[in-house]
Amino acid sequence: MPTEVLVMCTRCGRPQPARPGNCMACGEVLPDAPRPSASQAPFLQLEGTRGRSITGVDGKLTYRAGASAPPYGVELGRIRGAVLVRHPPLEGVLIVLVAVFLGVSVSSLLMVAAGLAAVGVLVALLWRRYSLGVVTLDGARSLWPLGWLWLGSRRVHALEQAWSAGAQALASRGVSVQDSSGASGPGA
Repeated sequence: MPTEVLVMCTRCGRPQPARPGNCMACGEVLPDAPRPSASQAPFLQLEGTRGRSITGVDGKLTYRAGASAPPYGVELGRIRGAVLVRHPPLEGVLIVLVAVFLGVSVSSLLMVAAGLAAVGVLVALLWRRYSLGVVTLDGARSLWPLGWLWLGSRRVHALEQAWSAGAQALASRGVSVQDSSGASGPGA
């Protein structure tokens, strides 16, 4: 069911359904109904884990670090460049290093160390941490983390597609963007 839009009569102040014509109470010509702005649709929408998101609307990028976290916004005019960063999880490498240390220093824990090393290698091969790297005109660099994602998952596929479309939109707005190979796009 469509939402009914109301307008206020400029003479008597009575709310009425938006329509061409005159006020039902005083006969004054009704003002035109406000039209929703087409520019309010996001040109960039990156969804991460645990409520993390990055949204580009009008001339602003907004980062939310969680579902209940306050948004942090930066005007596009202050942004020099942006890149979607795919970090191999250092936690997996750390697990492997701990496993090697345990295996070398305590020989009775060799099986535990081998299991930990296997887990560390799997973590390093199957997960990536995604972030949006933003560089402002004053040279400040920041990473807006989106979270850990399984490689090949639907969420990674959706994130990559959203970034591809959003990167083109950012480039058309004068922001230098980079793809996964590090090549610069328009706006550099």
